[in-house]
Amino acid sequence: MLRQKYLLLATLLLAALLAGIFWGQVALFPLTADSGRILWDFRLPRVIFAGMNGAVLALAGVLYQIALRNPLADGFTTGAASSAALGGCLALALWGQGAVVSLCAVICAGLGICVVRRVAGLASRSGDSGFAAGTGGDITIILAGVALSVMAGSGISFLKYFFEESMGTMVFWLMGGLGGATWDKIAVLAAIFVPTLAALYLHKDRLALLFLDDRSAVASGVDVRRMRELLYMLTTVLVAVSVSFCGVIGFLGLMIPHAVRGLLGHNIAMQLLGSPLLGAAALILFDLASRTALPHGGELPVGIITSLAGGVFFFILIMRRGGALWGK
Repeated sequence: MLRQKYLLLATLLLAALLAGIFWGQVALFPLTADSGRILWDFRLPRVIFAGMNGAVLALAGVLYQIALRNPLADGFTTGAASSAALGGCLALALWGQGAVVSLCAVICAGLGICVVRRVAGLASRSGDSGFAAGTGGDITIILAGVALSVMAGSGISFLKYFFEESMGTMVFWLMGGLGGATWDKIAVLAAIFVPTLAALYLHKDRLALLFLDDRSAVASGVDVRRMRELLYMLTTVLVAVSVSFCGVIGFLGLMIPHAVRGLLGHNIAMQLLGSPLLGAAALILFDLASRTALPHGGELPVGIITSLAGGVFFFILIMRRGGALWGK
């Protein structure tokens, strides 16, 4: 039964890839010299780029939810994505596009998650969070992440106000889009994603122990603090690189892990493999919708579509689970 579900996800991904390649504003088949160039230089890298970013964001969402034992955790509710967006906007305003955007996004995302963890750690020392001193409670990190997201949003507004000549570029980039796909960016994402997924799968038993309370995990031989720090670092890099390449694509890391748990269950190995598969297929289809929804060659930023879908999903999740979201 489980093998059939994996086969279903793989089939969905293959169907999404084919749909993304064959459908679009411009018909590419039958292939000619010009349409073949468009296929290789634009559409194929864009479809693969969408799949890679979907897999990266979905895996990051799984890792955040494992580390925090909270179904509301992802790159956006923890503040990592907003911090990366602030860093990217700063680079766009000061230096324009290029590798410096990725560098600033990763640095600011790392600083942001350090601030969130520091605040949560101080709160866990002063209150009864149920976590070991200094590790930061799961709810507290979410609250600190939301606060950081608000502050990062304020910083982005500041940059828009004082760098009006770059405001159009920043606004479009913040909406999230996959039009800047290149084979080089795909290679960077793959170089980060594949080793990370392989290493996590090899340590899936330790990840499973993080679902226990901290004392039980420590008693089982897991260095909880070090394991969480490693997960925070990995997820922050994953989210920051994705944001730096394609802007803010919201809620994918929140939606996909829930869908995979509903389909495959709570087994860590299933989530580690299933979430990237479904995340890749989902973002390819969202991107297909974004570039075919408008007539006459128009294109919607894919972040608008994912945010709308994520907001609806968020409301449904709250209505169905209510207080259970906070472990009550």
